[in-house]
Amino acid sequence: MTRLTMVAPLVAVLALISIARDADAGARRSRPVKTGQVTCWDSAGSATTCVGSGQDGELLRGEPRAYIDNGNGTIKDNRTALTWEKLSNDGTIHDKDLVYTWDAAFTRIETLNTNPCFAGFCDWRLPNRFELETLVNLGNSDPAISSSFNTGCPTGCTVLTCSCTFPGTYASSSTFVKLSFSVWYVDFSDGNAFANQKTVDYHVRAVRGGS
Repeated sequence: MTRLTMVAPLVAVLALISIARDADAGARRSRPVKTGQVTCWDSAGSATTCVGSGQDGELLRGEPRAYIDNGNGTIKDNRTALTWEKLSNDGTIHDKDLVYTWDAAFTRIETLNTNPCFAGFCDWRLPNRFELETLVNLGNSDPAISSSFNTGCPTGCTVLTCSCTFPGTYASSSTFVKLSFSVWYVDFSDGNAFANQKTVDYHVRAVRGGS
């Protein structure tokens, strides 16, 4: 009886430790990624030493980015568990230069989800604003995105042979609630996010997965 009495609290403690570890692991997984900046600048905009500056380029806070080209026209982000559509320069539905109104963007997604479905997956969607912002790399501009999404885009290259990003504005699925006829966009020329009317034409990149 004594042994059983002692075992019960021990099991409870071990369970709490396990829960705490899981929560801690989840917190680590959800940390922001590094911005991509490794340079520091003074108030006049001139590059300067990072030592002792306290700037982002010195501190380099956040998780390192971890992208994998799946070889099927998609890129997996191991930090967010999101899988992104690659863009091309071949005049197909994946072409980086194509633009859409907000309504047309959802129609494009429906096309990707029509059998046999893009890359064999039928659950593509328009990313929300925060998902789209995870692709922004503040160490780059025109486009402000990591090299995995900007490998050079010769004419005719497909999602299997290149990875393109037009340095412009991309639509999210998130409405701007203050003016609900507007939607949040992310500008990959500089990494800025802003709201504009849903009837304006913008670029689209599909996503799937995540939590």
